[in-house]
Amino acid sequence: MENKKMLKVSCAVCDVRNITEDLLSTYAQVAINSAAVITNREAQALLGRHGVKLSAASTLNLEGDVRFSSVNGCGRIFPGQTMPEEKVFLIVNGALDIEPGSEEILKNYAGIMVNGALTCPESMTGLLSSITVNGATKTYPDGCIRLKKTTVLDRFFHLRTKEDALYYAAKQIVALDPGIGFAKMAEKRARFSTAKLLVSEALVEAAVPLFDETADIVVLPDGCAYVDDDAMLDENLVKRYGGKLYIDGSLSITPDSASALDHASFLRVNGDLLVCRSMKDKVMEMDMVYDRLRVTGGLLISGRVHAEITAGLLADAEEGVSLMDCASVAFAGDVTAELLKEKLVSLSGCAMVICADKEQKSVIEALAEDVASFVLAGEKEEENEDDDAGDENTVKINSTTYAF
Repeated sequence: MENKKMLKVSCAVCDVRNITEDLLSTYAQVAINSAAVITNREAQALLGRHGVKLSAASTLNLEGDVRFSSVNGCGRIFPGQTMPEEKVFLIVNGALDIEPGSEEILKNYAGIMVNGALTCPESMTGLLSSITVNGATKTYPDGCIRLKKTTVLDRFFHLRTKEDALYYAAKQIVALDPGIGFAKMAEKRARFSTAKLLVSEALVEAAVPLFDETADIVVLPDGCAYVDDDAMLDENLVKRYGGKLYIDGSLSITPDSASALDHASFLRVNGDLLVCRSMKDKVMEMDMVYDRLRVTGGLLISGRVHAEITAGLLADAEEGVSLMDCASVAFAGDVTAELLKEKLVSLSGCAMVICADKEQKSVIEALAEDVASFVLAGEKEEENEDDDAGDENTVKINSTTYAF
């Protein structure tokens, strides 16, 4: 008799309501791994009789003719959108934005699950009892004009300002351009609502009365530039933005930053300050504000899916090597413990570190921070061989959504 195979389903949303006795009898074992499983009484009974292995963060019981719909990414509910005749359960794997005036549309849903952030007007919070949010719920003032999450005002903004308008930015408003006409906005009775205001000294008195009292006010020197990204301090950065900088991200300072650092009269970093160890003493002498100081090597390897570290790479790095936020890092067999102690400055935020031997592993573990797992290269190969051996007896289904 032919050996039955195993069925393994891995997905974000799995609908088992139409699973059948015939299908379950086809397999020796069925395993379902899903963030959300949609089921009903009949399906639950079948799964129990056949010993189905079910792993799920949440289980939804939908009886009757309820259709489920899923959105992978950003979802939107808005007035006048077309709705199907049958009831729908909506799953959003991402952010959901509910626009003003959508009260009647919400009534057409059997339920909603948001695996991410939900945003809606303040007046609609009472309608969210049927919505499951696995993330943050954010509200904004009714009747406001929504701007970008981070909005940088320019000297032309007052020309577009509407009478009696309330402008809302979820994260912050940046007001550093000396030509911004707050006085003209005040004449139009314009107001602003936001979590944080970055404003230059010359504009403070005109700007602050237009913002709600809950806003965090950060006053920056006149001539300061806003950089909305991670940055490397070098001559190009200073030439483009000047010597007064507000970095909304991380700032890297390397041996090549020495000249630019001399021209920087103001530096504020809303994030990590990554400083090459040879520059640390010079940076510490400066009046600089940052969230966290992280000392790195002269060579910083960051954000890689896979990084291979050899003895040659370490030896050639005069000021050492740092690894940060890589999915996997593998150290070659020619990397000695002595070389690691001399050249590996830091290793942090990496999911997996593969070491050639136990001596390597002990040195790297002592230096590492926030690493999910350490494995030896031989053990990794054995795991891969075991996985390959089991593949021929297993039917695997990997999908964002799957319905039986």
